[in-house]
Amino acid sequence: MRGKSRLFGYIVSIALCTAALAFGGRRDEVTLVLIPREDASVRIGMDIANQFPSLLISYKIGAGGVASFHGWTGTEWVNVTEESFRNGGFFPQGKGPGSALIIEKQGAAFPSKLIPPESWCPAVYKITTTETRPLLHLLGRYYDFKFKEWEAFAEAYRQPLDSINPEGLNVSWYHRRLKDQKRSSNAVGAADLQYWIAVRHPMPIIEPPVEEEKAPAESTDESAPTETVKDPFAADAPAAVVLGADDADAAEKKKTGE
Repeated sequence: MRGKSRLFGYIVSIALCTAALAFGGRRDEVTLVLIPREDASVRIGMDIANQFPSLLISYKIGAGGVASFHGWTGTEWVNVTEESFRNGGFFPQGKGPGSALIIEKQGAAFPSKLIPPESWCPAVYKITTTETRPLLHLLGRYYDFKFKEWEAFAEAYRQPLDSINPEGLNVSWYHRRLKDQKRSSNAVGAADLQYWIAVRHPMPIIEPPVEEEKAPAESTDESAPTETVKDPFAADAPAAVVLGADDADAAEKKKTGE
């Protein structure tokens, strides 16, 4: 089984390198997709893995919280031990995920002790439903589906386009088939956010303003993170740093040497 687990990692790494060439933005980011081992969820997970660079793992939580993991190589499911999952040994070194997306069945939470650690997975998100319509909606927002992808998933799962994409994301005016139901559609879209949880999301670093005449001494701390991950459901702009009148007066006095 260890040989198959190692083989799974190397096969996936080849598939990821190939798939990543076709996508940009989040599509370049390898996502660890964890899905409950049930037919409907597994089908959606495999369709996602066929479209986006993914490490697809199905899981089943037994009595006493004992977990069983299987990884998809692209052609077969192979066993992944709990130890290998915990330490990230199921993927080749340097080929780890940028984020994890855990799909939970309602009423069956994924054990917190098994949430991927920050050491090999910076960001972790959850979708807490396996119901087809809201699951496709939130997956589409996470991966920023293009129109053709929204259309393909709607057709494959026999869902109206405006039900899995109520906001009309990436639907150009000449492709719009949505009726004038903005009020109800927006309500549906907002309601689905109850199933979205950012378990661990690195916050952007906001640097304080510096004086133009003299820059502050460079820090010797090289451990500070240089890259952050954007929550796909968060606001685009970070909070502004606001200076009050007292701050401005103090800065002027310091500048003139008073």
